[in-house]
Amino acid sequence: MVQDGIHIGKLAKMLATSTKTLRFYEVMGLLNPPGRSASAYRLYDDSAMARARLVVELRRLGLSIHELQELLDPMNANCLRVRLLGLMDEKLRDMYVQLSVLQGRTDDLSARHEALLSTPRTRPPACICDALFRPCTCV
Repeated sequence: MVQDGIHIGKLAKMLATSTKTLRFYEVMGLLNPPGRSASAYRLYDDSAMARARLVVELRRLGLSIHELQELLDPMNANCLRVRLLGLMDEKLRDMYVQLSVLQGRTDDLSARHEALLSTPRTRPPACICDALFRPCTCV
């Protein structure tokens, strides 16, 4: 039984997350089971609060549960910074690829939009051939 500490609801509020999320992290092994009050409520001491804060902040970086499990494995404690840098490098590379793809799609859609805006008014109102970049077959 633990006498000192804060309840899960207060910790969740401090971390701007939910009690359900904190319980899930406990089940997934990211948080150690906290102490319990006389009435069996979870009580988090300073060490448990620091760990919960770390897990929540790392999740906000976009790390998956699996990535966190590997990163926070006690066997990797000595190389936490290096491993986190590696994960961040991967995330950044993935984001740059996604941005490039989105930029290409944006450019394509913008060109099609411009082509549709430039459609001569003499064409039928249902004509969208220019947006499809094909010769008009509507007239």
